[in-house]
Amino acid sequence: MKRISIMNRLKITVWLSAIAVIMSSGWVSLDKQVEANIKKNSVLFQTSFNESALDLTRIWHLEGQGKAQIDNGRLALQDTGEGIVLWLRKDFPSDLKLQFDMSFNNNRGIGVFFISAKGVKGEDILEDLPKRNGSYPQYTKGSINCYGFSLHRFFPDGRHNAGINIRKNSGFHIVNHVEPDPVVNYNQTYHVIIEKIGGWLRLWVDGDPVHDWKDDGRHGPALKEGKIGFRIRGHSSCIMYLDNIVINSL
Repeated sequence: MKRISIMNRLKITVWLSAIAVIMSSGWVSLDKQVEANIKKNSVLFQTSFNESALDLTRIWHLEGQGKAQIDNGRLALQDTGEGIVLWLRKDFPSDLKLQFDMSFNNNRGIGVFFISAKGVKGEDILEDLPKRNGSYPQYTKGSINCYGFSLHRFFPDGRHNAGINIRKNSGFHIVNHVEPDPVVNYNQTYHVIIEKIGGWLRLWVDGDPVHDWKDDGRHGPALKEGKIGFRIRGHSSCIMYLDNIVINSL
């Protein structure tokens, strides 16, 4: 049996040590990348409304005249005034993915979804600003900055406004308009995804791309972190149902 010389043994040892260093370095980088991806895609909020009652003290905040309640395992929002908005009480980061299931019981209302909502001077919209009564101009022309996505755009009398918008507020600026409205049928459940990365906003309905817009700063800097809210305005007979809300960091 041939013996390995001392010199060859040293070469092999050095070679194995080098491999170990490379592998160790590679695995450290991989671990850091995996950790970063997990943090990026972490679930920030999730609910399927299986509770018997809606927590309007710690988790949710309701504005306007109307009802927000859990009905057969779904969130049911109903306007009896000038609109209602149900806010999540916590602030969410700038880069996020919001998804949910939505449906309406008739075609006599409109759904609007707010993200990145903060006071125009950076205030907390629930703690630092005057109370609101649900009237739309308070969210679009008042003291709140936010992005608003409209879907299922029906007037209380049943007339349909065919297109859908992204608005940048405060200022009521239509920054992206798409036709037709992809959410037109009542008693049909649609899956909605909204993504925001920096100033890049996208929306999908049932997997189909609808909005794809980048904030160019024309109406002020791109909005960052803030609150998320769900709004309905319509005839008192109209109910918007929401379920399976999931919010992830991106």
